[in-house]
Amino acid sequence: MAEKTSALHAIYVIDGVQEEYTPAQLLDAVTESEGRHSLPVPSETVSVDEKLDPVFRGFDLDTDRFDAFLEAVCAAQKRVPAAAADVYTRVRVATALIDVLWRTGRFRHGDQRLEASWRWNEAPVGARAAFYDSVRAAADYVDALGLKFSSYRYARTAGESELVLRTRIAREAEEEDYGFVSEPFSSDHPTLGTRRSIPATLAPDPQSWVVYIPFDTSDYRLGGSLLAQTLEVGGGPCPQVTDADYFLDCYEVVRELVEDGILLSGATVGEGGLLRTVRQMAVGSGLGVDLSDVMRAYQESSALRILFAEVPGVVVQIQDADFDYLDAELLLQDVAFFPLGHPEPGGKDIRVKASAKSGIQTILESLMQNAEGED
Repeated sequence: MAEKTSALHAIYVIDGVQEEYTPAQLLDAVTESEGRHSLPVPSETVSVDEKLDPVFRGFDLDTDRFDAFLEAVCAAQKRVPAAAADVYTRVRVATALIDVLWRTGRFRHGDQRLEASWRWNEAPVGARAAFYDSVRAAADYVDALGLKFSSYRYARTAGESELVLRTRIAREAEEEDYGFVSEPFSSDHPTLGTRRSIPATLAPDPQSWVVYIPFDTSDYRLGGSLLAQTLEVGGGPCPQVTDADYFLDCYEVVRELVEDGILLSGATVGEGGLLRTVRQMAVGSGLGVDLSDVMRAYQESSALRILFAEVPGVVVQIQDADFDYLDAELLLQDVAFFPLGHPEPGGKDIRVKASAKSGIQTILESLMQNAEGED
């Protein structure tokens, strides 16, 4: 209990500046009353630390090496990037909520509550500052999403720091008298099961479409990613993952697609990035992944940033006959989506095609080159 009180109720002085709130005060503001850790007296514990600066060492962004990078990422386990604990936390929150989309039941976004457990190694320089950043990011992002924590916990560890999140239906929804539902993203009789409602692996339908839907409008950056960690480089800036309104739009439309039975399979994009998710889905199948539309939409020149940046989202599979329906539903909500390709049953390879140039631009450049070669 002393460890819990010390970390959650301490006054934090980071880079010589005293923070206004303790971690417990930040979390209590977005936690149901039963799960709060309020202290009736002021804290006397002071935690002094400094933030670690992001590392900006670059590395070879040769697209031809994506398969080697993929193998390394699939074999690695994510550690908290101390210099980007806030981004790590927002991605954890987002992917924990997205994972619920694949579970049985009928619910909406606002029916959910999060249980958070920080297990933190306080020994390294920057670790306590990272914990504070993680708590503040969790509280701000959950509040922006219109949700609450049901409870939160803290435990000191000598191992790797981590944040574990679980989701469940809000306590109010479990009452016999549900009453009037005032939240726009809540329902009156939500249920949430433990089993998956759709497979996590691709169905062997070569005519079906594999579609990528990012749940944030952030640029694709490798800072704080599993790839940057695996290669022991900083990777530079991180994707910010702060567009809560866009997340809500994406979440609700995909939730409806699941409930309508449109999806053949689906999986969450988060830790490790898009390519890791595609590889895990393509069990017993090959797949050609065309990133050209994504690169043009984000004006991104590096396919590896698209493949390995940890921007939360989903990859879903639909029948060819349902493509127009998916297109209409996502366009109606102003949600961007990107067809990646078709499964190749019996195949083994994941082949990546990428071009930031439009088809017209490619044709014009070809014509110009031919014209320059004429006498």
